[in-house]
Amino acid sequence: MEKTTPRPAFRTRREQLRNGGRGSLIGTAFGVMWFALGQSAVGGSARPAVLVVGLVPLAASIGGVIHLFRAASRTPAGQQGAPVAPGGDGPRFMTVVIIEAIVLGVGNNYVRTGLDRPELMLSWSALVVGAHFFPLARTLRAPMLRVVGGLMIATVPVAALASLVPGATDAVWQAVPGLGCAAVLWAGAAYTAVRAGRTAQDAA
Repeated sequence: MEKTTPRPAFRTRREQLRNGGRGSLIGTAFGVMWFALGQSAVGGSARPAVLVVGLVPLAASIGGVIHLFRAASRTPAGQQGAPVAPGGDGPRFMTVVIIEAIVLGVGNNYVRTGLDRPELMLSWSALVVGAHFFPLARTLRAPMLRVVGGLMIATVPVAALASLVPGATDAVWQAVPGLGCAAVLWAGAAYTAVRAGRTAQDAA
């Protein structure tokens, strides 16, 4: 007797929007952390200017989160969404997160104590956190996470170039990844909301 392939499980559209809202909220919160760490390495009169400029992408990110949760509340409860990502909430996801935490901790400890270069810790963190988005993109069926991860990693070579500018200090190794990764995470949250709006229009 021929076996039939089971149909994939589907989330509702409302559930997808709520999950997007939660993910964007997490990204927004981590963006605030990255920004705070990066801004603390900016000295002099540039610090308040950086703070003011940073409020723009932060506001867009917060607006994206609010939009996703509001869209979820307006979406019919039974409207079908996309297939559930296999392993998205299970062992694969947790394995990636655990490995990320271990590599972050061990690497930053070595950078701080072994190399005695604490200013490089945020650059190392940008490399590790950025890299962890690549397996998550596959597990969660979210290709955009590859873009987020790639851009976070890219902040490190940008910091390296900034360190070559005459008069630059070691603080650029913290400021550039901190501010850059914050901007990437906030932009990702805002884009998620925009994409969700377009998807809803196409489905209408």
